[in-house]
Amino acid sequence: MNIPKINPVILTNKTEEKIDPDIFEELFLLVISGESQPSDSFVNLELTNDGTIRQLNKKFLGRDKITDVLSFTADIPDINLIGDIIIDTNVAKRQKEERTVTKELQILFLHGLLHCLGYDHLSVTDKKIMDAKEKKYLNLLKEERS
Repeated sequence: MNIPKINPVILTNKTEEKIDPDIFEELFLLVISGESQPSDSFVNLELTNDGTIRQLNKKFLGRDKITDVLSFTADIPDINLIGDIIIDTNVAKRQKEERTVTKELQILFLHGLLHCLGYDHLSVTDKKIMDAKEKKYLNLLKEERS
């Protein structure tokens, strides 16, 4: 039986931006390997810039403001969907500082993915752990490309 391969990052791009899904997939594979997730795990990623993220932030988190990334953990029996990540590309562009937009999108994707995997930054200790994870995976990504 020939089962089609599912992309580990299912990208829905609701912007006019041309963004290569591979920038997320490579990082995703590093993280699921490092976090001992099943090899057939996947995540839904939506890129938006039309205010959708503000509506979702208000509806699900009670915060009536725009944000850069939101993540929602999935819990569906027998399906290795890690969760849904939504990134606002306009916010990413505004806050990227000296980074490229691609790099900023990867950082936001990683942040959302770690949230989906159960990491948070509500306490000082949790923030240190999450920051260390982010740094680790960004360094691994850089090493992969060297």
